[in-house]
Amino acid sequence: MHEKRYQVFISSTFEDLKDERRAVQDVVISTGDFPVQMESFPAADEDQFEFIKSLINMCDYYILIIAGRYGTISDDGLSYTHKEFRYAVSQEVPVLVMLHNDLNKIEAGKSEKSDDGRQRLTAFIAEAQTGRLRKTWSSLEGLKLAVREALDNAKATKPRIGWIRGNAVTSVEALEELNEVRKENDKFKKALGDLEIELSMPPIPDPNSTIMIDLLANNTGWNQGTDVTIQASWIAFFPIFHSNLKWRTSDWDGEYKYYVEETESYVAIGSAIAENLASIDTSGSFKINKSGFQRLMDYYIEAGLMNPIGHEEPFTETAQKIARRHSISGNPSTSFKIVQGEINITPIAKPTVDGLDDEIPF
Repeated sequence: MHEKRYQVFISSTFEDLKDERRAVQDVVISTGDFPVQMESFPAADEDQFEFIKSLINMCDYYILIIAGRYGTISDDGLSYTHKEFRYAVSQEVPVLVMLHNDLNKIEAGKSEKSDDGRQRLTAFIAEAQTGRLRKTWSSLEGLKLAVREALDNAKATKPRIGWIRGNAVTSVEALEELNEVRKENDKFKKALGDLEIELSMPPIPDPNSTIMIDLLANNTGWNQGTDVTIQASWIAFFPIFHSNLKWRTSDWDGEYKYYVEETESYVAIGSAIAENLASIDTSGSFKINKSGFQRLMDYYIEAGLMNPIGHEEPFTETAQKIARRHSISGNPSTSFKIVQGEINITPIAKPTVDGLDDEIPF
């Protein structure tokens, strides 16, 4: 099993807890995980908060450090730290609360000066520590120990997706989905137990096994390509398939269902695969053949990455996550291999009128 690494969001008020944030960052790094914090963006505003939300969405755990300040208040009456906390809770990201164990001993320059500020802080603490793991601290060393213990406990009791070294993450995600499909198959077997004939289903290939796909020249416009055969793993083809599938949603009998624009998809997917391998613009110059497209789509449906026709949208939540991970890490062309042919494009001479090759002005 691959050893996972996790993204950990560190949240607190800023100016009064710089040393504490740095200490927590050091602990997260020492565990082999990735700290995520906003030291590079100290100014609080609504545009930044939208960016923070996107970061929280990608994190596995959320550490909240609370001391003597409530923080800068936004237009909705909550501090930005409070808003971050509530968003993490709404996204079901496990929250680890690190609370200073004696607010009365915090120096005046790092404490709320107004009664309103102290009341807001008290209410925030009560909300944050209700129903979740909370540890207290009074020194940097005590904070480091509390964070390490809380992270170890969270990983053991609330496992998350995490990250895996290199490109193995996508295959693990797919295998987890395949395991869910296997469980569903077991349910069907039990449901069919009364039948006299037991129908066995052949296994689908491993996501890292390879498949050969033919790309056909799509000789339209002023460029002419050449046919070529490409080899890559099922999972390597998926990000390109996901990004370039052309589909629409239609209302049928009061139900919204997706359908695939096949001709457009053949060209978009085929050209994207070719461009992944070539250092030239191949837009619209290639198309994946129909049988190859259907094999890929059938595989992703069986693997649980796509919904069959009849659903509202084609891709499952796991598929969206895999596509995002590929977008973050990139999908190098080295995962594709040309088996036969060569990717090239030859310009076609434009037609002439009365010996002139200028463009017709209408």
